[in-house]
Amino acid sequence: MMRPVYLIVSLLLTGGSLVAQQRINSPNPDSSDRFVRERAWVVKVAPLSLFDPDNTIQFGVERWLGGRHALQAEFGYGWQSINLWQNSQNQRYSDREVWRGRAEYRYYYHPTSRLGGSYFAVEGFYKQVNALESGTYGVGCQSGPCQYYRIFREPVQKYVWGMHAKTGRQFALTPDDRWLMDIYVGLGFRKSEINRYERPSSSAYFYESAGYSLFDAFSPRPYPVVSLAYGFKIGYAL
Repeated sequence: MMRPVYLIVSLLLTGGSLVAQQRINSPNPDSSDRFVRERAWVVKVAPLSLFDPDNTIQFGVERWLGGRHALQAEFGYGWQSINLWQNSQNQRYSDREVWRGRAEYRYYYHPTSRLGGSYFAVEGFYKQVNALESGTYGVGCQSGPCQYYRIFREPVQKYVWGMHAKTGRQFALTPDDRWLMDIYVGLGFRKSEINRYERPSSSAYFYESAGYSLFDAFSPRPYPVVSLAYGFKIGYAL
């Protein structure tokens, strides 16, 4: 999980250095210089991430690079007891946890204030869901009824990655431009992979379920699918 985090942080630092150097070397800065932000960092929270089927508590930080350019990174973590869509007593999956990360480049094509405006953005994202899967599997089922059954409890992981192209608008909620609202929508693709490395081989599996489960986080999807991104964030300028 740490490798995607290091990648996102590296993109933020590298992008900031490149844009800063470009502005220093440019003899004729464009007219967007009047929108250079004095407060170069904005800390954000994403409330809708709590309602995702793989929900997380998610925070982000936006780094203004000068002019109309910005980079944003988000990190989230969730555990089974805060999931709204699957009862914590569900017997098939336990010890569930979710890691999430996003890296985004923004171009503010219509700045309207020192910290806001309309923008285009491109983002890459990564998600990992870990859990323990419990069930029963049959032994000796190849030529008829199974000879006997065994209980298993093994780790299962889901990895998701993809990209979105987005458009959005960020605007001030207070006169001093400290508190901000960021609203966006976008379209892209995502690809997922399910790993059950240690599940015993069998032609018959049985799972017990208690409580409720509206979504199966570990259902296989071997091909890329269209992905919709939408939501809002609340930010505070430092």
